[in-house]
Amino acid sequence: MSKLTDKQTEIEDVNRTVEKVKIIYEKFHNSEEIASWYAGALSNSADKQTEIGEVNRTVEKVKIIYEKFHNSEEIASWYAWFLKNLVAKQTEIEKANRTVEKVKIIYEKFHNSEEIASWYAEALFKLTDKQTEIEKANRTVEKVKIIYEKFHNSERIASWYAGALSKLTDKQTEIEKANRTVEKVKIMYEKFHNSERIASWYAGALSKLTDKQTEIEDVNRTVEKVKIIYEKFHNSEKIASWYAWLLQNLVAEQTEIGEVNRTVEKVKIVYEKFHNSEEIASWYAGALSNSADKQTEIEELRHTVKQICDILKLIPDVKLFATLVKILENNPDTPLYKNDTPATSLTKILDRLCFYSNDGFDRKLLIRALNLDLVKNTKYDILKDWIKYYKDDENKLNQLIDIYRIVQEIKYQLGLKVKDKNSNLKFGHYTKGKTLQNLLDQDTENTDDTKFSVSGKTRLYNANYMNDPEEGLVIEEILKPSKDKEITSYFKKQNILDPSPWFLMSFTSKTDDLTMWSQYGDDAQGVCLVLKEDDFSRFTSFNDVSWRKEAIPLETMKQMDSTISYLGSDLKTSVDESKKKESTFSANVEEAQPQPEKKDKVAKVNSDYLYRIAYVKNTGKNIELEETELFDDNEITKLKESVNNLKQKLYERVNDNDDFYKEAISNCIEEIRYLFKSVDYKYENELRILRYANLDPSNDKIKIDKTSGIGKLYVERENPIQIEKVVFGPKFPNPEYVTPLLKLLDNDINYKKSTIKFR
Repeated sequence: MSKLTDKQTEIEDVNRTVEKVKIIYEKFHNSEEIASWYAGALSNSADKQTEIGEVNRTVEKVKIIYEKFHNSEEIASWYAWFLKNLVAKQTEIEKANRTVEKVKIIYEKFHNSEEIASWYAEALFKLTDKQTEIEKANRTVEKVKIIYEKFHNSERIASWYAGALSKLTDKQTEIEKANRTVEKVKIMYEKFHNSERIASWYAGALSKLTDKQTEIEDVNRTVEKVKIIYEKFHNSEKIASWYAWLLQNLVAEQTEIGEVNRTVEKVKIVYEKFHNSEEIASWYAGALSNSADKQTEIEELRHTVKQICDILKLIPDVKLFATLVKILENNPDTPLYKNDTPATSLTKILDRLCFYSNDGFDRKLLIRALNLDLVKNTKYDILKDWIKYYKDDENKLNQLIDIYRIVQEIKYQLGLKVKDKNSNLKFGHYTKGKTLQNLLDQDTENTDDTKFSVSGKTRLYNANYMNDPEEGLVIEEILKPSKDKEITSYFKKQNILDPSPWFLMSFTSKTDDLTMWSQYGDDAQGVCLVLKEDDFSRFTSFNDVSWRKEAIPLETMKQMDSTISYLGSDLKTSVDESKKKESTFSANVEEAQPQPEKKDKVAKVNSDYLYRIAYVKNTGKNIELEETELFDDNEITKLKESVNNLKQKLYERVNDNDDFYKEAISNCIEEIRYLFKSVDYKYENELRILRYANLDPSNDKIKIDKTSGIGKLYVERENPIQIEKVVFGPKFPNPEYVTPLLKLLDNDINYKKSTIKFR
């Protein structure tokens, strides 16, 4: 059973298995062998633990076992193993020192055990890495040396000694001392010349030596030595990384452009061999950046930028991105073709900078990148306007970006996630029976080679038609301060007559409910359409969260009729036309022949994301959000925290008379206006699809439904409806007339008639 934990990858599975071994150990508590198996099982648990507190508790359990069987070399070895791993996780040098002392005591007791000696040497090596004072590091390395001299044929102990020496080289400031240390590593390497690990330490020591070398000839000779090691161990990613790092630095020192290009080419060859290594990719980008500093021809610079973009397509790394930004800032005339730029990667990087970091450098990098106009037609367009307007007011700009980030965070928190996909959640939409007939309608004029299928598309109607008279106003009540009413000027929609540019479609998890039949199911004569999981997209990360200008993405929406259509009651399908071009990503974009970006698609097949509605029961100083079956306690807590953070940010400039600032805030609030409702509607358990569409005569996405006698605006979903089940209302007349058509169009659609008593 202890061996089973070796194969288990999930920490929960490992913990359950360890618990079973523990029960056996407690039953046979005097068995040294079972105690050893229990210690081994705990080691696999510790391997997967990330919290230092968890690791400490596990180490304590092994300590108790060791103290009971203190003469067992095997259990002592397990305990020493745990302790040396603990050293690596400890951040305080004093605690690390105390842990190493414990390993030392075990080693001194079992001084002939090569395995325990190895754990002690490793613990000392890890301590060396943490030590900042050169004298202490020297003393620690001496201790490793003594262990190595005792077990001089042990490759593993030799490796830790070489590693400690390599770390020491990095700390040494005097070139002579560093040279002597590197010579010691060389001796180890020559003795164990087939050891890849020792070769890696030697390459590392040589690389760190170049930091101290001032003559270019000395650096070149050192690079040649590392090259020889790399050629011997050409499949070692770590050694390749050292070699690429050295070459990158060499480019910075070289002055002749031909020499520079040859060195960059060497780094490129290493990168192409290890193209999935972020570290080597970073060194290659660094070499390209260093070469760009010396390039004078526009075409050379464009080629360099393209190479970095190609790397970013595979590895969306912030450091690589910073290199790209630096080159383009220093060379603003460098052309960048649309097809060269990695759309998805750049957006992911911007997400990291905006949402996952509070670091000042990252925020500045975000602003620098957007200032270059590197991305277009994304959720970051709105930030670019702010950056241009507040180029001389960093505080106000950062304030707005913080508000933007919190609003996006709230949208993500309310979004339905991929991790919830199999939670038995149903997506019911109550409507009239006539609407179902319209969705099932078939085009009988063109029957050649046509199979019957459900081809109707559902609609998102304008928010002004919602049944809640306070629709969209709850957010204002939440965010306005209790006394100062100035903040209400942030809100655009304060009059019920004001038209909304938002379009909604509502769903509920209650697919057969008396109240829902009464209010939304045509007085129980209608139907509840239960849609399939695949009819929606779910959020996987912040990268999926859009902004209003992306609400109907040009990349994903197919063009509908060229003018606003006046339709009758039938839900007619729109004519599919060719997709519009992908978003433009450019610093100085020029047209080029289209080359499909195979690994970097922006658009998703289904862009309709579901948002869960948050129900508010107290909009005062202490905001209260109602718990429903759509949220767990932790989600409600985090959402409340985000709303309070937003409120606090708004208060910081509550009396600011800057109209541009107020407009920017208003634009942010609009993004979440229709995601909060009064607690009076909590029984609905509502989810929504939201889209933003400008109420403009030229907007061909908007259509008009005149069936009620009043022209109602709507937008149509892109794909045909995917029905999982049809629930006929308690008073639906003759459902048996509809079921044959359902069976013909889609044999997988289930159906039933509600048995709820309804007067």
